[in-house]
Formats: sequence, structure tokens, C-alpha cells
Amino acid sequence: MTSQTSDSLVALKALLKEDESFAAQMRLTPTSSSAAQLASQHGIQVSPEALWRNRGVLVSDGHPTWRG
Repeated sequence: MTSQTSDSLVALKALLKEDESFAAQMRLTPTSSSAAQLASQHGIQVSPEALWRNRGVLVSDGHPTWRG
């Protein structure tokens, strides 16, 4: 994992924790591509592949962050 990807995932994890509305929107995204697009709309550049690989560790409960 590159340092840019790692930084993006850290930023995404923080936003998911701080912004309940964003977290709810993220959970409703049907695919990792749409989740990456939503993250991009919030200034976080992360690939769908990186999101897919890390989907279970982005929130503290360990459950997938989105359905996709």
C-alpha cells in the first residue's frame, strides 16, 4: 500500500467517524466504485480497489462499510 493510499484511508476513517451523514451515505453505496466517488466528493482520493481491500477495517465494529 502506498503512503498516499494509507493517508487517504486514514482521512476516510476519520470522516466516517466524525460525520454520521457521510457514514450513512457510504453504507448505502452499492459498489466500491460508487464509494470511491462519494469519498472523492468529500476531497478524499482513494481507489475502489483500496476501499474493497479495507472495507472491514474502516469502522471500529469491523463490519463492511458498505454493501458492495
